[in-house]
Amino acid sequence: MSTKTKNLRRNDQSETSLHTRPVSSIKRNLSMVVYGRSGSGKTTFAATAPKPMLYIDVRDEGTDSISDVDGIDVFEVEAFEDFEEAYWWLKKNPKKYKSIVIDTVSQLQTMVVQEVAAKKKKEVSREGPQWGDLTKRDWGTIASIMKEWLGNYRDLTKLGPQVIFIAQDRTFNFDEEEVEDETLTPEVGPALSPSIARSLNASVSVIGNTFIREREIIKEVNGKKKKRNVVEYCLGLGPSSVYIRKVRKPRDIEAPEAIVNPEWEDVLDIIKGE
Repeated sequence: MSTKTKNLRRNDQSETSLHTRPVSSIKRNLSMVVYGRSGSGKTTFAATAPKPMLYIDVRDEGTDSISDVDGIDVFEVEAFEDFEEAYWWLKKNPKKYKSIVIDTVSQLQTMVVQEVAAKKKKEVSREGPQWGDLTKRDWGTIASIMKEWLGNYRDLTKLGPQVIFIAQDRTFNFDEEEVEDETLTPEVGPALSPSIARSLNASVSVIGNTFIREREIIKEVNGKKKKRNVVEYCLGLGPSSVYIRKVRKPRDIEAPEAIVNPEWEDVLDIIKGE
């Protein structure tokens, strides 16, 4: 291309205006990763999101804790093609549900691992692969599938629903074979392979970890002070040197270290600065 042609093209572009709008006018539904140990309140928290809700049960069978909550439909995923089928239906019917919960993406990864291994005529247990079961190329295939489909579900927020990904927790020591970079200290995050976890964590608006803490309180009964221990179900959101957390919010809004008995509206209030 000649210099004269390039200059003409630049002049043509300068005469057209970009279609812009104030950043404050951009409103998106939330995508969130919630991870933690079994029984720490992940599903209970997710069930506080707006209804009607579609709960996608990926071999988790965690519906007992939310069986008394109205407005939740359950779709059970027994094979990865079920997960794909649900996505295409939701894309065609984006206003059917206000919230979509995927419980758990950790089990979803195991499902993909098993299907990739089966195609290679390798055996992998239902609990997941052991060291040496899969090659780097196998993990590359698994990561590609997971990143694509988790991204597809995340993008449903552009069409209407909130999307919540639930995962078990895992401590990363960064000595796994598939890790490409090095980190000095271990950290706790979603139980996914490092590359899949990085991709999912980067794509969502909020990352929080559920945990249970016990603390001592002092109450006055009949004029006497008595100590007793209370158990609190918490959602960690604020900055941590160990736990992976994130809240996309204005810079001057501070996220609390933890929310006790958390609900979806609590997260929205933090983002809004309320």
